[in-house]
Amino acid sequence: MLSARPYRLLLAFIVFGQFALVTTVAQTPRPMGIVDFLNLTRVTDPQLSPDGRDVLYTRGESDWKVGKRVTHIWRARVDGSQTVQLTSGADGESNARWAPDGKTIAFTAKRGADEFTQIYLLPVDGGEARALTAHATAVSDIAWAPDGSALYFKASDAKTADEKARDRNKDDVYAYDENYKQTHLWKINAASKAESRITDGDYSVTDYDVSADGRKITYQRAPTPLLGSGPEGEVWVMNTDGTSAVQLTKNAVPENNPTISPDASQVLFVSGSNARFESYYNGRLFVVPARNVLHLRWRA
Repeated sequence: MLSARPYRLLLAFIVFGQFALVTTVAQTPRPMGIVDFLNLTRVTDPQLSPDGRDVLYTRGESDWKVGKRVTHIWRARVDGSQTVQLTSGADGESNARWAPDGKTIAFTAKRGADEFTQIYLLPVDGGEARALTAHATAVSDIAWAPDGSALYFKASDAKTADEKARDRNKDDVYAYDENYKQTHLWKINAASKAESRITDGDYSVTDYDVSADGRKITYQRAPTPLLGSGPEGEVWVMNTDGTSAVQLTKNAVPENNPTISPDASQVLFVSGSNARFESYYNGRLFVVPARNVLHLRWRA
């Protein structure tokens, strides 16, 4: 039988040995694993305030209890000081956008009784966020009208009554890559909450940009919202009410990030192609007049 003193020494040795082992493991470099990667904090989507003093961004953390990454909206001075968390919903928030006057922040979230992600408005000076939309499907990719009177957003078409009945009956067998709804552009009045549909038809709006004067929208239009339809998508421009749509490109390569110039005379976009629109090249900038169809210029 061990005496008390040797027993204490043995216990101390075991504890110290375990501590030393943990310390050694913690200090020994090792390759990064998938769990380490998932645990990394991710900061994305920076948005500069209209006065240039603050920046909004989303900060994502892995929540292992719910089994997903949850993002919240933060605010900081442009020098990195005075960081503050603005939202803390259980399901997270994203798409933070400053109102043109800098007094309100719009973001997307699914809260309370929401069936789908909706737009919420949060006063910059503090207070509770209030829901702006109650759309029939999830909203995404929001943008303020330049005068602050409305917001634009993308949303997929709602399911038909027959499709909803099939869902209730668990009759949900479908062919691969055919279970989608077209995505279109909408507008909602910030004061009255009145919604208006801007685009319609058998195609999807995958990206868009509103002109500085609020009169034009350039957008990417594809046959479907699926990734495989990227090369078939083209750049278009239209009035902000959806009228007078004009196709600006016609090629067999995908374009990305269409952006309309401040005077609304040109549209800039990125394409992984060369000047002859042959694919599998590094991304390059292209510019096209917003009124003259299919008259492209390439910029290195």
